Amino acid sequence: MKLAALDVDGTLYDGTLGFALLDELRAGGLVSSSAVRHVRDTMREHRRSGGRFRDTTGPASDAYARAVEGVLPRDAVLASCRVWPRVRHRLLACAVPLVESLRGAGFTPVLLSGSPQEMIDRVATDLGIGHRFGMRLATGPGGRWTRRFTSLPAVPEAKARLLCALAEGLGADLACAVAVGNSASDRAMLAAVGHPVAFEPDEALLAVARDSGWSITDRHTLVPLLSTPAFQSPPASRRAPAASPLRTHSERNLHAHTS
Repeated sequence: MKLAALDVDGTLYDGTLGFALLDELRAGGLVSSSAVRHVRDTMREHRRSGGRFRDTTGPASDAYARAVEGVLPRDAVLASCRVWPRVRHRLLACAVPLVESLRGAGFTPVLLSGSPQEMIDRVATDLGIGHRFGMRLATGPGGRWTRRFTSLPAVPEAKARLLCALAEGLGADLACAVAVGNSASDRAMLAAVGHPVAFEPDEALLAVARDSGWSITDRHTLVPLLSTPAFQSPPASRRAPAASPLRTHSERNLHAHTS
């Protein structure tokens, strides 16, 4: 089995899916307007952080968790189902051809995103992708969301660990895998595979991609690039790292996030 790990926000989707869910929850009176504004302001600074991306991941994620604290997961699922048809047009035109091309080449697509699991599930269902991993919050009294994360792929190393755990569980060789991402949060995931692709990368990822000799592409050249023979076998000079035997709570519950 060959895996193809795909980021979502900025790679398959033009924007941030978490904001679509937040706005729908706000419209339903489940989160406050001030909390949504705070998340947007924090995320704006996060995107501008450049080399400080790692330092600002925590505050950005915490702002989101504070905004939705107390929401029932089922209400979030219903909100995601309502809003997805209204924002689906923001899927990049290359998204569907990309997934179809990867499948045709024998790859199994996997979504790995820092956006909420509820929205990643909508994208995955739409594209027919079974393995999908997004941000997940723990529940507390009354089954309502707390501010504690059980999965936070926005942390660069978390995406890589989830991918390694999935590959180990499926018996897939990451030296043959493809990964496509656009930001600093994707760099560890890209470094874990034999065929890393920086897609319309931000400045921080662009610098890493150039230094590492990774493929750099855009929405017009991505599908043709992945269709070349060079992506059908592991590079002779690369060997992907073995999956770590140490797993986080979210990794031990890996199959809860796949279907």
